[in-house]
Amino acid sequence: MSDMTIGKVAEAVGVGVETIRFYERRGLIEQPPRPEGGGYRVYSDEAVQRVQFIRRAQELGFSLREIAGLLSLRTDHDTDAGEVRRLATDKLQDVDRKIERLQHIRRGLMTLLDRCPGEGPLRCCSIIDALEHDERLAGKPTKRKEPDMQTLRLAIEGMHCNGCAEIVRHVLERQAGVKGCSVSHENGEARVAVDTTQTSAEQLAEAVRGAGYSASIVTKAD
Repeated sequence: MSDMTIGKVAEAVGVGVETIRFYERRGLIEQPPRPEGGGYRVYSDEAVQRVQFIRRAQELGFSLREIAGLLSLRTDHDTDAGEVRRLATDKLQDVDRKIERLQHIRRGLMTLLDRCPGEGPLRCCSIIDALEHDERLAGKPTKRKEPDMQTLRLAIEGMHCNGCAEIVRHVLERQAGVKGCSVSHENGEARVAVDTTQTSAEQLAEAVRGAGYSASIVTKAD
């Protein structure tokens, strides 16, 4: 490679022309002077190498501010390699912290999905309820015991319309430990997200029977 226009540099490195201009505005690469007789600015091999260096460093998670520091070290012949290693070690520790945080977020989302009955009106949504009231989702420390949440299925007979399903849903929502439920009169089934340390499946079925419907426990929902 020899002197190249900005478009050729962008093509060679695999970035957009505006990306190179952005790097120039941030002082990461030097903008070459425009030829006195007019024409396009031309970039040296060193400029191409710097753009490649910046892109590779970004792929490793370095910020532009950190990359500016690395570029300074790169051109300082008195720099000890230990300084570069320290910066890389700091970045690795930062990545590890981010991975730990993402794993925490993943566990929280899995917990929410396990509680969710998967259908029904929004006011029964256990995910919305948890986001509004569960402080653990904000990463705050808590000493509360983790609820033994399960999603239970009840087979219900005697429902003839959506009005019947609404009655059954209302009865179930009033039971202790119930975080969400959905009831379908077409399928003759209720799915209930419940803390089983507060209410058992049999207690839920008994509450439905008390409303005048036949109820039996099917199984824990998938």
